[in-house]
Amino acid sequence: MMNTEFALRSEKRGAVTIIYAQGPLNEDAGNAIVRLVVEKLNEGATRFVVDFGHAVAITSPCVASILEIAEKIVDEKSGRLVVSGLTDLNLKVFEMVGILLYAESCSTTQEAETQALI
Repeated sequence: MMNTEFALRSEKRGAVTIIYAQGPLNEDAGNAIVRLVVEKLNEGATRFVVDFGHAVAITSPCVASILEIAEKIVDEKSGRLVVSGLTDLNLKVFEMVGILLYAESCSTTQEAETQALI
């Protein structure tokens, strides 16, 4: 059974900060993701993986927040963003709104972690 509560956690693996988002990703979740990424950027992190493998649904406001962090990481900090665990539908949405102009997508977190280091 999928967890229906939103949760966000992050871990640092070498140079890569991995963020795990689970549950329904609504506007509040999007704001929480932005706050977490900004905090990590301020600590000097520039390589990020965001894993959506346990996300139930990603709403439009949350997608806008993900685009915002993609721009912050890539444009402002010349960093790398790799997303993982997207459903086919979410992959299409990320492509349509332009997130994939900034970020790469991998099917697994392990793959994404490797890509983030390139």
